[in-house]
Amino acid sequence: MAADPGRRAVLAATAVLPLLVAGCRGTQALQAPPQPAPDVSRLRGAIRAEEQTVARYQGAVRLLRDGPAAGTGSQPATIATLAGLLAEHQEHLRQLRKRLVPGSPLAAGSAPLAAPARPALPATTRALLSYLGRAEQAASDWQFGQVPHVPASLAQLLASISASEATHVPVLRAVGGA
Repeated sequence: MAADPGRRAVLAATAVLPLLVAGCRGTQALQAPPQPAPDVSRLRGAIRAEEQTVARYQGAVRLLRDGPAAGTGSQPATIATLAGLLAEHQEHLRQLRKRLVPGSPLAAGSAPLAAPARPALPATTRALLSYLGRAEQAASDWQFGQVPHVPASLAQLLASISASEATHVPVLRAVGGA
């Protein structure tokens, strides 16, 4: 019977030893974090793209309000149109961000998104609207290209955003008089 405590002690030591050794190595004992799932990378790309679009529209509204062309007769209508499109993009961004759950197993290994850089914008209203139209078309094409590569629920959202962005192109042309 005296041998039982010795066996228990040996079994306990065997169970605890790897934990102690791992603890001595600190963070080196941990494995590299897992890579995010492929659809998470695509979602993060869509978020970055929408953040850039929001930054473009914010800059465009600011430029038309405060820039060299501010105060011309057509600016209030143009600013109102751009503010409406900006609101749509902010909603797109909100919907995309809702689908990215930081710290979830699917998003593991993904770092926080960096803030978008302030875009360089054309100085004239006509060039600015043309620039925004080209950016909208490129964004629409990119979003639509992601649809076959993501789960159905995200594909529906990306297709909807793509369609919305495509409808902005003729609106920008009409406002710009082109």
